Amino acid sequence: MRTLRSGSGRRGLPFVDVPPERRTRRDLVTAGVIAVVMVLVAAAMLFSGSAARSELRGAESEQPEYGPATEPPTSLQPLWTHESAGTGPPLTTKGNLVTVSSDGTLVGRDAGSGEETWSYTHAGRFCAGAFYSDRLVAAFDGASGCSDVTALDPTRQVYESSRQSAFPDSMDLTGTWKHALAFSPDRLEIWRDDLVRTVEYGAVDAPQEAGMQPRTGCTLLTADLTDERFAVTERCPGDDSVRLTLSETVPEDNRRPEEIASGPTGADGLWIIEVTDQGVLALRNQGPDWTVEWFSSPTEHSTVLVLNGEPALPPSPETVSGDGDQVRWFDGRSTHAFDGPSGVYSWTVVDSTGPGLTGGWSPDPEAHADGEWVLVPVTGGIALLDHDSGREDRRLAGTPTQGAGVTGLAQIGDILYERHAGEIRAYKLVA
Repeated sequence: MRTLRSGSGRRGLPFVDVPPERRTRRDLVTAGVIAVVMVLVAAAMLFSGSAARSELRGAESEQPEYGPATEPPTSLQPLWTHESAGTGPPLTTKGNLVTVSSDGTLVGRDAGSGEETWSYTHAGRFCAGAFYSDRLVAAFDGASGCSDVTALDPTRQVYESSRQSAFPDSMDLTGTWKHALAFSPDRLEIWRDDLVRTVEYGAVDAPQEAGMQPRTGCTLLTADLTDERFAVTERCPGDDSVRLTLSETVPEDNRRPEEIASGPTGADGLWIIEVTDQGVLALRNQGPDWTVEWFSSPTEHSTVLVLNGEPALPPSPETVSGDGDQVRWFDGRSTHAFDGPSGVYSWTVVDSTGPGLTGGWSPDPEAHADGEWVLVPVTGGIALLDHDSGREDRRLAGTPTQGAGVTGLAQIGDILYERHAGEIRAYKLVA
């Protein structure tokens, strides 16, 4: 990094007999024209930019914040149902359920009553959203794909930050409490909590960025991250199998990824379930064999679980959930649990419809995290399981799951939210 200094560093001599400059009428006119042009340019940017095409309607007061429930429920009390677009776990903050209207409007709803308290509207199509580091981040379709990104404080309903960058027309948005990962088959980006980009990886259109990426022409399959590293599975020209690449989450230059390790794995298919600072847990396919493997490096791995044939659903943000000590993957028929730090297999629940939710746990490291029980949606309702053994302690009577799709669960305080078939159902957890 270069340090800029003011002046030459030499002690200057006083100017002698130099007449003062005088402003002429022409100088004043020129300055006025420049000022008008600057105002017009600023106005054009304001009225054509993403901020002008959005509207945030705040609540009359700050929204309350709740910690996660600390006691396992004995029953569920149905409360209300709202339609919402999207897939995966319902989008929640510490005080609001956030539903997505058919026109892409984000609606913040009171955690208990479900009534609308605030809303955010953007002109473009809604692409993806996530809540991390006390910010609600939403990406919308803009001039260059899913390029318009806004971060809101959902408690006070105020703008925090925004960014615009070229991105494909699809986006998966996941992350840790400190970083978010925006993913597509062409490229991925990692953002800090203020939306400053720490990594861009994959296809980069700008000609001045040529040579910054380690490889070109690759198709990204899956990705996941910790605050220290991120992992990508990709198909690259010249490779005879799927490549696994691990890189730094915060490199010195956000335009140039810093690789930790990269290499072909010998696999026909590879989908990441979990990334830790010790290794990568992934679903691996080679010929007729389907296994879950623990990769200590791209070329060194051990079998964790042997599957009976091809799973109905591969790992994705929609089918994977967990906490600091456990990760769960729903394969379309069953939910498999693994130890998070080591990847060791723990248990399987059959006839499930989603990856489930860890009760009493929060991604916020300052919030209480009990983590002793798990709720998993099953065909007859919701099962309450022991966290470590997977033993079913009780079956909670909910709305039986019907139709296709993955059931996603989320929680605010003692309210459980269930997403299925284009709607979100709310239940009170009765202890």
